[in-house]
Amino acid sequence: MLIATRTFRAEYGGEAVEIAEGERLTDDHELVKRYPDAFASEANHRRLVALRDASRDPRRHESGDGAFRTPRTTRQDGPNAEARDLGVRAIDQYSRSGELRPEAADRLDALVRRRDPLGLGARYLDAVGNPAYMSAFGKVVSDPAHGHLRFTPEEVEAVQRVTHAEATRAMAEGVGSTGGFAVPFTLDPSIMLTSNGALNPMRELARVIQISTREWKGVTSAGVTAEYAAEATEVADASPTLGQPTIVAHRGDAFIPFSIELQQDWSGLQSELLRLITDGRDVLDAQKHLTGTGTNEPQGVLTGLTTTQRVQTTSAGTYAIGDTYKLKQAIPSRFSTRSAWVVSPAIADQTYRFVGGNSTEPALMNEGRDGMLARPVREWSTMTTTTTTGSKIAIYGDFQAGYAIVDRLGATAEIVSHLVGANRRPTGERGLVVWFRSGAGVTVPQALRYLEVL
Repeated sequence: MLIATRTFRAEYGGEAVEIAEGERLTDDHELVKRYPDAFASEANHRRLVALRDASRDPRRHESGDGAFRTPRTTRQDGPNAEARDLGVRAIDQYSRSGELRPEAADRLDALVRRRDPLGLGARYLDAVGNPAYMSAFGKVVSDPAHGHLRFTPEEVEAVQRVTHAEATRAMAEGVGSTGGFAVPFTLDPSIMLTSNGALNPMRELARVIQISTREWKGVTSAGVTAEYAAEATEVADASPTLGQPTIVAHRGDAFIPFSIELQQDWSGLQSELLRLITDGRDVLDAQKHLTGTGTNEPQGVLTGLTTTQRVQTTSAGTYAIGDTYKLKQAIPSRFSTRSAWVVSPAIADQTYRFVGGNSTEPALMNEGRDGMLARPVREWSTMTTTTTTGSKIAIYGDFQAGYAIVDRLGATAEIVSHLVGANRRPTGERGLVVWFRSGAGVTVPQALRYLEVL
């Protein structure tokens, strides 16, 4: 059963009927199919109601588990509350349709609820999530020169709403617009967090943060020192030392050329954009999340760690069983319970074969090869596959605490109407340029260690 999220009037059975908010209809009901954005599951309906209540009651706020408790800060009622409702509704719509993965929906939900005080991200999600905008975008991709002439009134309005949302964000952030089309919700690589062309476990293991601004700032602390003391003695100063890691969302791009013949003959061109964009970005990030410099690109895990976090193998030019225990034992107790192993497929194969049938050593890896020494194992295809001196063959630690990936909400696409050859004459090709912004970096180096061959 689904629940109406708002009160509205509709034509049904030849009559005008009113559907009240909270009314329940079956999933396959005709009105549910005609007005999918007006219905939600029971859980999501409770979330929408709680969100509205919280935004209208300055004494309450939402916590990370969805409950509402005494606030640290208050929220104002008004247009921003309405924007949050629209953003949450867009997230719920694409989550229910299966086009938005649950983890991506959770991150967007957290952005709209807790990190979008002006409602800019929520308005953007509502605008680019409009099916009319998706169809308008497809017409422009299929016919860059004349596609806009075939826009329906609904598509014109949808494009205007997206343009306004983008302009509002640009003014608020102080960053100019690129002047292109915002990529529709279902094609946006900063929303669709998938992995196709490379094995890169970082989006699964690390902390992934969605932002609607240029940079993310965190707060770290080594904690405070408690004490026992004698009666009537002055207490020691336990003020913590705070750090503030900052991650900037750097510009990334992908250029997709296609021939005019392909554009004319391939009706599914637009549906392939998601696969092409996400695949290109995944292949790029598989390397940058490992060894990116942090200058105009994400900082890689290995780049952000120093020799302080290095563990070397016992023997020169050799990787052996004891080295895995050595790496595991190097992690501080605070981070040990959430730690995981990351290695290349080749090193994973070598590790799996360490223990033979007659060995007295217990097996390092389980039969499913997804666990080692009671901790998860993930393969990273761009990591080193050899065990020569200086090779960094494994990373171990708490990636949730130690590494963060920051995605700026929204990508922009621009159409290149004609590509030209060496003589600057058209080649019969067009191009689609997609701009996205993302950053990453090591936030708590103490949480991670890497194994280097001596």
